Amino acid sequence: MTEIPGSQRLHQLALLTLDHGIASAPDGPVVAFAVEEAADGKRTMARFASDTLEDSLIHARAHLRESSAELIAVCFDGFVTLEEGRFDAVWVMAQQRGMEHSQSFFQRYQPSDHEGGFTTLGNPGYGGPSDPLYKP
Repeated sequence: MTEIPGSQRLHQLALLTLDHGIASAPDGPVVAFAVEEAADGKRTMARFASDTLEDSLIHARAHLRESSAELIAVCFDGFVTLEEGRFDAVWVMAQQRGMEHSQSFFQRYQPSDHEGGFTTLGNPGYGGPSDPLYKP
């Protein structure tokens, strides 16, 4: 992942968070959750159940704005549009303290209610730089 901005630790946190998110997807849309990693490597996670998926993401991002952790990530359910079409996807935005922007990653999937049931589609993708997660 050398062409993707950020450290190896950031990439590892992003992919671990994405794996956890996609593991939750067979049960329905992924409720937004935040992951924080301290400088010593200790991680914490918090889910933000709300009336809507959008509200859960708003609460997760608000939580991370105040984080003192070295690395942070937020995971949520959404869509990605590629040349092949529009797909359900689990998204992760991850940022390391000192970076100007977060970096986004996604994993496409076929939902459980689709013919053939739940399955991931292809490999994780890089969505590019995204809005910062830390408070400016």
